[in-house]
Amino acid sequence: MSAEIVKLSGRQTGQMDDVLLATGLRVMAMVSGKGGVGKTNLSANLALALANRGRKVLLVDADLGLANVDIILGLTTRYTLYDAVAGKVPLADILVEGPGGIWVLPASSGIYEMTCLDDEQRYALLDQLDGFEDRFDTVIIDNAAGISRDVQFFAGAAREVMVVTDREPTSITDAYATIKVLSQRRTNRHFHLLVNNVHQESDALDVYRRLTQVADRFLDVSISLFGNVPRDENLNRAVMARRPLLELFPDSPAAERIAELADKFLHSPPPEGLDGGMKMFWERLFRQGNNDKEGQA
Repeated sequence: MSAEIVKLSGRQTGQMDDVLLATGLRVMAMVSGKGGVGKTNLSANLALALANRGRKVLLVDADLGLANVDIILGLTTRYTLYDAVAGKVPLADILVEGPGGIWVLPASSGIYEMTCLDDEQRYALLDQLDGFEDRFDTVIIDNAAGISRDVQFFAGAAREVMVVTDREPTSITDAYATIKVLSQRRTNRHFHLLVNNVHQESDALDVYRRLTQVADRFLDVSISLFGNVPRDENLNRAVMARRPLLELFPDSPAAERIAELADKFLHSPPPEGLDGGMKMFWERLFRQGNNDKEGQA
């Protein structure tokens, strides 16, 4: 894989850092076993932090039945994925520009038909996505909580999977269940772990140890501790204001940590294999769907 040196502006100091970045598409699926752990909030703010660092970011709301990305970002959407699935508008027409220059592919909320898409409907969407190939270099997919077919579909196609949890025992148990299901599909073997709402660094280490102790015993996976985000009441204030945390409270502890996580993401090399652009990613989604059908035959 080729690489290039790009200049990234310092988060607050205005300093410039030379960062060796691999060229090519980065696709990160954000998943969680349980709702309420802050996954969508982190997805949206991580997307904004990456855009602030010069990445061309597409944020996909893949919670097809209970969309929330537009609320977190304070967006007014005329169309959603439902309109594209129903054939009312082309997929490109539902893209909405969000804060900091990110682009959002919004889903719908409360529409039953979006919770039970069939393969033909999924593939019809994929046919329209080729036109995005040259527009973005980073895709963040905010999946629904849990282990639904849609979550398995999108996470199975992403090159990188971020499992978001907090310190609650039920969240940790459900995070393990999510890793287990995704790994059994033989498309995901490595998982990043992001622990939200911690009081101190040791909280994240404790969650990581508990997960890996069980995973090392029963699963053929590797889990890396990507980082943590501290408990911060500004997160709730930003949600209530329908503005991203990084925009409304850029100096808050959680915002500073998310910015650090964006830097870490950019400094880390992408996983090996499946090089290529947007088209390669969507083709993998198509292949994954075909594998689903073969497994059910």
